[in-house]
Amino acid sequence: MRTLKRLFFLSLALVGLGWIAGLAVRKLVPAYGSESDDEFSVVAGASGSEFQSRASSLREGRVLAVMGGVELDLTDAGIDAGATLDVKTVMGGVDVIVPPQWRVELISNSVFGGVSNRTDPDSGGADAPLLLVRAQAIMGGIEIHATESV
Repeated sequence: MRTLKRLFFLSLALVGLGWIAGLAVRKLVPAYGSESDDEFSVVAGASGSEFQSRASSLREGRVLAVMGGVELDLTDAGIDAGATLDVKTVMGGVDVIVPPQWRVELISNSVFGGVSNRTDPDSGGADAPLLLVRAQAIMGGIEIHATESV
């Protein structure tokens, strides 16, 4: 019984520290860019955030979620050659939605978390626009998927 109490209070302390870290991230890490900008940064610390890019030629995007979640919709964005998206989450989740004609190349690592690319690797052919996604998940999850064809 004593061990269970210790584990319970340790768990509470870890969640509390994670929540405080999420609040600190929101204050210390700048989010920038509007929906029409070709470069943006989205930050969610102990909260949730939705961002829909309408960039004419997306070059670079950054997403950070700490004890929070982000839904990133790129379906209305154009893409530049060599476009990159850096996604990091700690005890949070990120959902990235791309157009079905884009190809997504994923470089990822995770610790007690998961990263999945659910896009069709053959979509759009060899000449399809390519988005390079660098993803890191620590005790969280990142999913990349395409919108359904209409």
